[in-house]
Amino acid sequence: MMAALLAVVVFWNVENLFDVFDDPLKNDDDFTTQAERHWSWPRFERKRDGIAQTLVAVGDVAGELPALVGLCEVENRMVVSQLVHKTMLEDLGYGYVHRESPDARGIDVALLYRRDSFRVLAVDSLRVPGVVTRDILYVRLKEIPGKDSLHVFVVHLPSKLGGERATDARREAALGVLQHAVDSLLVVEENARILVMGDFNDTVAAVGGLSAPPFDGPPAAPGTLKYHGRWERIDHFLVSPSVTAQMNIFAPGFLLEPDAAYLGTKPRRTFIGPRYNGGLSDHLPIYMRIQPK
Repeated sequence: MMAALLAVVVFWNVENLFDVFDDPLKNDDDFTTQAERHWSWPRFERKRDGIAQTLVAVGDVAGELPALVGLCEVENRMVVSQLVHKTMLEDLGYGYVHRESPDARGIDVALLYRRDSFRVLAVDSLRVPGVVTRDILYVRLKEIPGKDSLHVFVVHLPSKLGGERATDARREAALGVLQHAVDSLLVVEENARILVMGDFNDTVAAVGGLSAPPFDGPPAAPGTLKYHGRWERIDHFLVSPSVTAQMNIFAPGFLLEPDAAYLGTKPRRTFIGPRYNGGLSDHLPIYMRIQPK
């Protein structure tokens, strides 16, 4: 059973959190100082600091500083370390877990955790056979105080680039790896506390044995991403029956901008094509409160 604290969990696709250095083994050329986008260290620092400030702002709304933060589209361990140690998060006691994966562009997933709330017991990077994509990050955590484990998966499933039908098999392969891991945990421990969070690149997220937590009221935004004028929610939480939680979307004004083409608002992304737009991401964060059972 969860300790009697309000455990706030955040997931956010931070859209190309790249450093400025060329990695000859990855397709990261767009995010170097000589590229058309003119990515630079000051721009990186602005994005890095803005992400940290946003995570703290989620805590203001949710009622508690996030205990766990899943991230995707982070280039490497260095940018995650920069986020944790070179921003306002440094004084808030966060640790992080990151593993390098074989994605062609070099983007990975990562997990931040509050060291006063959780201790890392085990980490695994689950590879998708036959698919060059992001690994699924698995982290087993122990509550502080307490003895119970929390099993966390952070996912970023293959995108629909190239067409939905053409890429369905890639997503199905990744979901198969995730489902096998979840099933293995539930066989050993029927009441295992499992949390999956990530960008599923689909409006529907389904893993057998898990379910999506309900919203804690009207959603703060119609979705987490706006594509050609239509809001979609492709970022999801899934939890096992032993986890009681409610979720919402974090949509403050500073993460949005007017949508001149389709009216209303949209997430303020970092680049629009090659033009620097100064925002943080084309996705909005999602968060949930885990309650004592």
